[in-house]
Amino acid sequence: MTWRPGSIDAAVEQWRLVPDGELIVTPSSRLLPVTHHGRPAMLKVPLVHEEALGGRLLAAWNGAGCAAVFAGDDHAIVLERATSGRDLASLTRAGGDLGAVAILCSVLDTLHTAIATPAQTDAGGVIAELPTLRRWFRELLADDDSAPGTLLGDPASAAFLERGRELADRLLDTTTPADVVVLHGDLHHMNVLEFAPGDWRAIDPKGIVGHRAFDAAALFSNPDPATARNPQLFADRIELVSRSLGLSRTVLLEWGVARSALSAVWSLQDGLLDDARATVELGRLAEDGLR
Repeated sequence: MTWRPGSIDAAVEQWRLVPDGELIVTPSSRLLPVTHHGRPAMLKVPLVHEEALGGRLLAAWNGAGCAAVFAGDDHAIVLERATSGRDLASLTRAGGDLGAVAILCSVLDTLHTAIATPAQTDAGGVIAELPTLRRWFRELLADDDSAPGTLLGDPASAAFLERGRELADRLLDTTTPADVVVLHGDLHHMNVLEFAPGDWRAIDPKGIVGHRAFDAAALFSNPDPATARNPQLFADRIELVSRSLGLSRTVLLEWGVARSALSAVWSLQDGLLDDARATVELGRLAEDGLR
């Protein structure tokens, strides 16, 4: 895809949008609340290719489990805007986390079945451009000791990262085509919004192709560290997700370990040592479950 950041003003004029709020600027996008033919919408101008690819993936999902796409081109996209102000973190704060997790599982199931997988199609269009999970794990799988070595004075955390690297390599090698789907890539409590009463759908996909358990593993580290690291709630979440998505408890826990190790390495690369150690602690909960 030939892509470059677009202009907010040009997109407003092109699609006859009416501004309906203040401009929001993030490291990866510019966002403007608008109305599109009288409907609440969000104009999104991606600043990086990954965000542009995510917009094209939303269009391919065609509103199934996600925000609908009203208009778009290679430089900007107009998305359906949720107006209730609620995400799933609000359910967790109100004491209903397992209800929030059940909704996440329902959204995941819809997304994972809404698009034919590469094994079922010629993998054209946006699907052909999505990275694989092995590419996503490349920083963890890199054959050097620099990342674990950053955890100076914490050999147990360094050892966890090494175990996570070995496990991730094995999981990627043994993934079967039957478990490969188009993944959201970052589906957690804050990325599922209520568009109408009881109508919960996803936003902001990264877009990856790989084992469906990887998507489920994201929810275990959210919406906040205290919730994520509660041992009883962690165990209850594992059981609920296993039943809801038809994934074995062992598979969920193994992908949880692998994803925690990957997240810790990313935190180390960003210089966030405390975040890396918190993520390692969550990964150890998953390892305890495997024992």
